[in-house]
Amino acid sequence: MRAQEKNIKGFTILELLVVIVIISVISAAAYPNFSSWQKERQVRAAAVEIKNLFTNISSQVQRGMYAFVQVEVAVDDKGEVLSISSKGMHMDTMLTRARNEDKWTTDMKERCDHDQPWDDAGSPTNKKLEVAQLVYDNITINFTEDDRGGTVCFSKDGTYYSYTGLLADTFFYICSRSATNKSCIVTGGIPDAGLEDVFAINWSRFANITLEKWSATIKEDGDPVGWVLQ
Repeated sequence: MRAQEKNIKGFTILELLVVIVIISVISAAAYPNFSSWQKERQVRAAAVEIKNLFTNISSQVQRGMYAFVQVEVAVDDKGEVLSISSKGMHMDTMLTRARNEDKWTTDMKERCDHDQPWDDAGSPTNKKLEVAQLVYDNITINFTEDDRGGTVCFSKDGTYYSYTGLLADTFFYICSRSATNKSCIVTGGIPDAGLEDVFAINWSRFANITLEKWSATIKEDGDPVGWVLQ
Protein backbone atom coordinates (compact mmCIF):
# COMPACT_ATOMS: atom_id res chain seq x y z
CA MET A 1 0.00 0.00 0.00
CA ARG A 2 1.46 3.30 -1.04
CA ALA A 3 2.03 5.86 1.72
CA GLN A 4 0.04 9.00 1.29
CA GLU A 5 2.19 11.76 -0.10
CA LYS A 6 2.71 14.68 2.27
CA ASN A 7 1.67 18.12 1.16
CA ILE A 8 4.88 20.08 1.86
CA LYS A 9 4.91 23.75 1.01
CA GLY A 10 7.93 26.05 1.39
CA PHE A 11 8.22 29.82 1.61
CA THR A 12 7.76 31.77 -1.55
CA ILE A 13 10.30 34.39 -2.65
CA LEU A 14 7.77 37.12 -1.87
CA GLU A 15 7.28 35.87 1.70
CA LEU A 16 11.05 35.75 2.28
CA LEU A 17 11.43 39.30 0.97
CA VAL A 18 8.68 40.51 3.31
CA VAL A 19 10.43 38.91 6.31
CA ILE A 20 13.76 40.45 5.32
CA VAL A 21 12.20 43.89 4.97
CA ILE A 22 10.53 43.62 8.40
CA ILE A 23 13.82 42.56 10.06
CA SER A 24 15.66 45.40 8.33
CA VAL A 25 13.13 47.99 9.51
CA ILE A 26 13.29 46.72 13.10
CA SER A 27 17.11 46.69 13.05
CA ALA A 28 17.29 50.21 11.61
CA ALA A 29 14.95 51.50 14.30
CA ALA A 30 16.86 49.81 17.12
CA TYR A 31 20.42 50.61 15.97
CA PRO A 32 20.56 54.28 17.08
CA ASN A 33 19.48 53.35 20.62
CA PHE A 34 21.94 50.46 20.75
CA SER A 35 24.77 52.62 19.42
CA SER A 36 24.03 55.36 21.96
CA TRP A 37 23.88 52.80 24.80
CA GLN A 38 27.17 51.23 23.70
CA LYS A 39 28.95 54.60 23.57
CA GLU A 40 27.66 55.61 27.01
CA ARG A 41 28.80 52.26 28.37
CA GLN A 42 32.31 52.71 26.97
CA VAL A 43 32.69 56.20 28.40
CA ARG A 44 31.28 55.17 31.78
CA ALA A 45 33.61 52.17 31.97
CA ALA A 46 36.62 54.39 31.23
CA ALA A 47 35.52 57.01 33.78
CA VAL A 48 35.15 54.36 36.49
CA GLU A 49 38.59 52.92 35.63
CA ILE A 50 40.17 56.35 35.87
CA LYS A 51 38.48 57.10 39.19
CA ASN A 52 39.68 53.75 40.53
CA LEU A 53 43.25 54.56 39.43
CA PHE A 54 43.10 57.85 41.39
CA THR A 55 41.56 56.15 44.40
CA ASN A 56 44.02 53.27 44.41
CA ILE A 57 47.20 55.32 44.21
CA SER A 58 46.01 57.83 46.83
CA SER A 59 45.11 54.98 49.18
CA GLN A 60 48.70 53.72 48.91
CA VAL A 61 49.80 56.98 50.56
CA GLN A 62 47.37 56.50 53.43
CA ARG A 63 48.56 52.92 53.88
CA GLY A 64 52.20 54.04 53.99
CA MET A 65 53.25 52.18 50.84
CA TYR A 66 54.40 55.47 49.34
CA ALA A 67 55.13 58.89 50.82
CA PHE A 68 54.46 60.79 47.60
CA VAL A 69 52.42 59.80 44.54
CA GLN A 70 51.47 61.21 41.17
CA VAL A 71 48.81 60.77 38.50
CA GLU A 72 49.88 61.87 35.02
CA VAL A 73 47.31 62.56 32.30
CA ALA A 74 48.59 62.97 28.75
CA VAL A 75 47.21 63.14 25.22
CA ASP A 76 49.46 62.55 22.23
CA ASP A 77 50.26 65.27 19.69
CA LYS A 78 47.54 64.10 17.32
CA GLY A 79 44.92 64.06 20.05
CA GLU A 80 44.21 60.40 19.36
CA VAL A 81 45.58 58.50 22.36
CA LEU A 82 44.89 59.27 26.03
CA SER A 83 47.15 57.75 28.69
CA ILE A 84 46.76 57.99 32.46
CA SER A 85 49.52 56.67 34.72
CA SER A 86 50.02 56.45 38.47
CA LYS A 87 53.43 56.61 40.14
CA GLY A 88 54.79 56.16 43.67
CA MET A 89 57.80 57.41 45.63
CA HIS A 90 58.99 55.78 48.86
CA MET A 91 59.83 57.83 51.95
CA ASP A 92 63.62 57.57 51.60
CA THR A 93 63.48 58.69 47.96
CA MET A 94 61.24 61.63 48.83
CA LEU A 95 63.51 62.72 51.70
CA THR A 96 66.55 62.54 49.43
CA ARG A 97 64.79 64.76 46.90
CA ALA A 98 63.72 67.22 49.59
CA ARG A 99 67.25 67.48 50.99
CA ASN A 100 69.16 67.68 47.73
CA GLU A 101 66.81 69.75 45.58
CA ASP A 102 66.41 73.32 46.84
CA LYS A 103 63.13 73.96 45.06
CA TRP A 104 61.51 70.58 45.66
CA THR A 105 59.62 71.67 48.80
CA THR A 106 58.73 75.16 47.55
CA ASP A 107 58.14 74.88 43.81
CA MET A 108 55.18 72.63 43.05
CA LYS A 109 55.93 72.50 39.34
CA GLU A 110 59.33 71.05 40.02
CA ARG A 111 58.00 68.78 42.76
CA CYS A 112 55.18 67.41 40.59
CA ASP A 113 57.11 67.23 37.32
CA HIS A 114 56.53 63.90 35.58
CA ASP A 115 60.27 63.35 35.19
CA GLN A 116 61.10 62.25 38.74
CA PRO A 117 63.00 59.27 40.21
CA TRP A 118 59.80 57.35 40.91
CA ASP A 119 60.26 54.03 42.67
CA ASP A 120 57.28 52.58 40.81
CA ALA A 121 55.46 53.84 37.73
CA GLY A 122 52.53 52.38 35.84
CA SER A 123 53.49 50.98 32.44
CA PRO A 124 52.72 47.99 30.20
CA THR A 125 55.75 46.20 31.69
CA ASN A 126 55.17 47.07 35.36
CA LYS A 127 52.78 44.52 36.80
CA LYS A 128 52.67 45.88 40.36
CA LEU A 129 49.14 46.31 41.70
CA GLU A 130 50.03 49.58 43.43
CA VAL A 131 50.57 51.48 40.17
CA ALA A 132 48.82 51.30 36.81
CA GLN A 133 48.56 52.75 33.33
CA LEU A 134 45.38 53.20 31.30
CA VAL A 135 45.48 53.84 27.55
CA TYR A 136 42.46 54.78 25.39
CA ASP A 137 42.05 55.57 21.71
CA ASN A 138 38.29 56.17 21.89
CA ILE A 139 38.17 58.36 25.01
CA THR A 140 39.36 61.95 25.39
CA ILE A 141 39.48 64.79 27.95
CA ASN A 142 39.20 68.59 27.91
CA PHE A 143 42.74 69.26 26.68
CA THR A 144 43.73 72.35 24.70
CA GLU A 145 46.14 72.77 21.81
CA ASP A 146 48.74 74.29 24.16
CA ASP A 147 48.18 72.08 27.18
CA ARG A 148 47.51 68.42 26.46
CA GLY A 149 47.43 67.14 30.01
CA GLY A 150 49.24 67.55 33.31
CA THR A 151 50.07 65.95 36.63
CA VAL A 152 48.68 65.97 40.16
CA CYS A 153 50.60 64.81 43.24
CA PHE A 154 49.44 63.78 46.71
CA SER A 155 51.09 63.25 50.10
CA LYS A 156 49.52 61.81 53.24
CA ASP A 157 48.63 65.04 55.03
CA GLY A 158 48.28 67.22 51.94
CA THR A 159 51.52 69.12 52.65
CA TYR A 160 53.08 68.33 49.29
CA TYR A 161 49.91 68.47 47.23
CA SER A 162 50.89 69.91 43.84
CA TYR A 163 49.96 69.96 40.17
CA THR A 164 50.99 71.02 36.68
CA GLY A 165 49.20 71.85 33.45
CA LEU A 166 45.57 70.95 32.94
CA LEU A 167 45.21 69.37 36.38
CA ALA A 168 45.56 72.70 38.18
CA ASP A 169 41.74 72.85 38.10
CA THR A 170 41.35 69.85 40.50
CA PHE A 171 39.12 68.16 37.92
CA PHE A 172 38.93 67.15 34.29
CA TYR A 173 36.21 66.00 31.93
CA ILE A 174 35.94 62.67 30.12
CA CYS A 175 33.95 61.96 26.97
CA SER A 176 33.97 59.89 23.79
CA ARG A 177 36.52 60.76 21.10
CA SER A 178 35.66 60.81 17.39
CA ALA A 179 37.13 62.19 14.18
CA THR A 180 35.18 65.42 14.68
CA ASN A 181 35.40 65.57 18.48
CA LYS A 182 38.94 65.31 19.80
CA SER A 183 38.30 66.97 23.17
CA CYS A 184 35.51 67.54 25.69
CA ILE A 185 34.42 71.15 25.23
CA VAL A 186 32.84 72.31 28.49
CA THR A 187 32.16 76.01 29.01
CA GLY A 188 31.25 77.36 32.43
CA GLY A 189 30.70 73.83 33.69
CA ILE A 190 28.18 73.07 30.91
CA PRO A 191 29.09 70.69 28.04
CA ASP A 192 28.67 72.19 24.58
CA ALA A 193 25.50 71.32 22.66
CA GLY A 194 25.73 67.91 21.05
CA LEU A 195 28.31 66.62 23.52
CA GLU A 196 26.88 63.52 25.21
CA ASP A 197 27.96 61.18 28.00
CA VAL A 198 30.32 63.59 29.76
CA PHE A 199 31.87 62.60 33.08
CA ALA A 200 34.00 64.60 35.51
CA ILE A 201 36.73 63.36 37.86
CA ASN A 202 37.15 65.62 40.92
CA TRP A 203 39.65 65.56 43.78
CA SER A 204 40.86 67.62 46.73
CA ARG A 205 44.36 68.16 48.11
CA PHE A 206 43.58 65.35 50.57
CA ALA A 207 42.72 62.99 47.65
CA ASN A 208 38.96 62.86 48.13
CA ILE A 209 38.06 61.47 44.69
CA THR A 210 34.56 61.75 43.19
CA LEU A 211 32.97 60.92 39.84
CA GLU A 212 30.07 62.88 38.33
CA LYS A 213 28.05 62.70 35.13
CA TRP A 214 26.34 65.55 33.32
CA SER A 215 22.57 65.19 33.00
CA ALA A 216 20.82 67.42 30.47
CA THR A 217 17.36 66.33 31.68
CA ILE A 218 15.24 69.42 32.18
CA LYS A 219 13.72 70.01 35.62
CA GLU A 220 10.36 71.68 36.28
CA ASP A 221 12.05 75.06 36.63
CA GLY A 222 13.45 74.76 33.11
CA ASP A 223 17.09 74.19 34.13
CA PRO A 224 19.05 71.01 33.44
CA VAL A 225 19.66 68.60 36.31
CA GLY A 226 23.40 69.23 35.91
CA TRP A 227 26.21 67.20 37.46
CA VAL A 228 25.10 64.06 39.26
CA LEU A 229 27.33 62.11 41.65
CA GLN A 230 27.91 58.55 40.45
